[in-house]
Amino acid sequence: MKKLKLKVIKTVLGLPPGPGDEAEIRHVTNDITKMANGTLVFHLNKAKALDAKRFEKLDCYVVTDQPLLKGMGGAERVLHVKNVRKAYDKFVRFYRGLFKIPVIAVTGTCGKSTTKEMIAQILASKHRVVATESSKNALRYMNDYLMRIDDATEFAVFETAITHPGQLIYECDFFKPTIGIITTIGIDHLNWCKTMDNYIRTKGELLTGLGKGTLIINRDNKYIQRLDFSRFAGKIVTFGIKKEADFRAEDIAYAGDGMDFTLVFRNRRIRVHVPGLGEHNVYNALAALAAIRVLGLDLKEAVKALARYRPLRSHSEIRRGINGSVIIDDTWSSNPTSVEAALKVLKDVGEEKKKVAAFGRISYLGRHTRKYYERVARMVIALETDVLITKDSAAAAIADFALRLGMSPENVIKAESDADFKKKLSALLDENTVCLFKCSMLDGSSQEILSAILA
Repeated sequence: MKKLKLKVIKTVLGLPPGPGDEAEIRHVTNDITKMANGTLVFHLNKAKALDAKRFEKLDCYVVTDQPLLKGMGGAERVLHVKNVRKAYDKFVRFYRGLFKIPVIAVTGTCGKSTTKEMIAQILASKHRVVATESSKNALRYMNDYLMRIDDATEFAVFETAITHPGQLIYECDFFKPTIGIITTIGIDHLNWCKTMDNYIRTKGELLTGLGKGTLIINRDNKYIQRLDFSRFAGKIVTFGIKKEADFRAEDIAYAGDGMDFTLVFRNRRIRVHVPGLGEHNVYNALAALAAIRVLGLDLKEAVKALARYRPLRSHSEIRRGINGSVIIDDTWSSNPTSVEAALKVLKDVGEEKKKVAAFGRISYLGRHTRKYYERVARMVIALETDVLITKDSAAAAIADFALRLGMSPENVIKAESDADFKKKLSALLDENTVCLFKCSMLDGSSQEILSAILA
């Protein structure tokens, strides 16, 4: 964080001068449990009480709209405002406004973490970058990410996720992105968005949040094409494989730990290698390279840096399994769109071998769950999966649909418990088997089971 005098923050909040105005604030947080020396805390979560004894021992300040505890020491370090939420929003706008740097916001049903990471790693090879950690994109992390920006920061890259309408607008108001990316729109978060149209519109909040910034979109995605671009005041840059786009990939091929392709940009053709298997990673790489070019940086240097990209764990990660098998670890998250991408990797990697798909439940589908479980079953069959095994009673519906659609009963296995799943899955694994283990990090037992089937 850029260090600030307390009097500067008080001026932003409209508070009068007073004792301690020359104090140096080294960190600002919205979590009352993170009080420390040199910290200013906005007491947003009123369900968490101020620890008065701890506060008295620290050289810190609290902004609150709650009454003081009787007899509490350090009362002069408590800054009273009418509405602490509005005060915090004022501070965020002020702090973000201190830095005139490019900020990239990445959203999408799938690929946002990987694309964000590709951009961040490319930039970090020569620049000071603040970026989202791994896939930690929840609202509770936003303050800490913003506070990492200081005068040395040259670029910021944030993964902006959604669970419900309005969230993306709020994130954009928080980070003030100058470049936005929509990697893809598929099926997810229908429990809050209710319908696919609402989900598409929710992702489209990025257009409003960008203002006159640059929007980078997947030209091949049918749902992105349904967005209303008529009122977008900024510039649009496209990437894709199937349709004409500003950044397009040709001559795509699997190559060791990743994918090779030819990047076609204007009249240039550049051969690219991106670590990470599957066509979806080609799309992610195109989005990342487009962002680098929009920033005005050298494309060839970016391609060299991309070849050194370190993929995120458990994102279609190829690992050695027991009995000489190959495990595709895709246990970070699960939705129908990412399931299809992972099954395509299984089909390609498992060519001439037995292909096993091991599925846990798919969350966030709400009342649409059965519809999309049937669609997943159709994917399993269409992509020539040899064996389907489901982990729990929820995922068993995928197996039931696969049976109804004609998959052989001897190749469909429904486990009755975690122990049963581990036992039956382990029995399927040998040197002639490639297994896709696809579930969500929300599934508490998935990592334990994964460890049991890894060599």
